[in-house]
Amino acid sequence: MLKQTLDKRAKELLALARQLAKTSGLTWVEANNAIYGPGGPYARLFQDPKDRTAFGKTKESRMIDKLIDSLPEPSPGSQQREFSGKFNVRVPKSLHAALASEAEAEGVSLNQLIVAKLALHLQPR
Repeated sequence: MLKQTLDKRAKELLALARQLAKTSGLTWVEANNAIYGPGGPYARLFQDPKDRTAFGKTKESRMIDKLIDSLPEPSPGSQQREFSGKFNVRVPKSLHAALASEAEAEGVSLNQLIVAKLALHLQPR
């Protein structure tokens, strides 16, 4: 499969952002996270740092920023619960060893590897 052109990917992301913005009650925080969050369409469409830099200079990028900025602020009480960002998960020793080995081979921490793997499977609401 041929790699999509930057222009085509930028237009695709803008179309996704426009569709998302039609969601009733959507705040700018939710839209920003859905587009630019880990595992979101931006990360999928612009995997290369050079592509990300190039995208940031496009009119589509500016249009997405304006679209997000036009959405309402979240209400102060909208986050019902504060999360620490920490949780413990028990896994089999063999899985722990395999993940540690993969992290070492990739040159990242075990935490970074696991966060990346989890983020890949998150879907925007």
